[in-house]
Amino acid sequence: MIICGQEFEFSALNANDLDRMDAAQQHMQAASDRESKRAHTGPADILRGQCRLMMGYFDELLGEGASERLGLDGNNFGACVRVTNAIKEAIAAEQATVKQAAAMPMNREQRRAVAKQKKTVPYKVISTPKTTTEDTFIRGQTEVSYGGEPDVVVPALTDEQKTEQLIDARQAVDALRDDPDAMQQLAAYALQIAAERHV
Repeated sequence: MIICGQEFEFSALNANDLDRMDAAQQHMQAASDRESKRAHTGPADILRGQCRLMMGYFDELLGEGASERLGLDGNNFGACVRVTNAIKEAIAAEQATVKQAAAMPMNREQRRAVAKQKKTVPYKVISTPKTTTEDTFIRGQTEVSYGGEPDVVVPALTDEQKTEQLIDARQAVDALRDDPDAMQQLAAYALQIAAERHV
């Protein structure tokens, strides 16, 4: 499996490798329990502890020295999260190849039904705004009328809104720096997300 440009002897389609993944997750959870009871000197210490947990997991899952090959130094939690996401994506890609290969071939009638379904548009966009009715939604200056289930329409953020979100995020991070307990909770939550993404 290729992870962050490095090849490892691991496959989500190999039962032995999945057993190793389960064992690594159990060991990481036990180490996380010990880490949460350890006295921390501050937010940086908490992040380094979380990095150590994840690096131990990667080394057990992908082989000794995997963390070093992936460029992890035990200080950058963001890099650990990127590796976690890369592993998740590589596993999903492997599983997708199996699903695609296992797909049953369709006969002519089934292919035509699929093609006809793809041509159907679930809703239409009308540029003139009108009042809301039972089967019409107004989003901004555009009316969206649909038959059946509507697609989710997410309005684009303006530069001002993006700037406000960035300022809010920075203030939240600054507030965390002054609260070691909140930082510990954030790190534990990130670890939980990382563990769940490996399943």
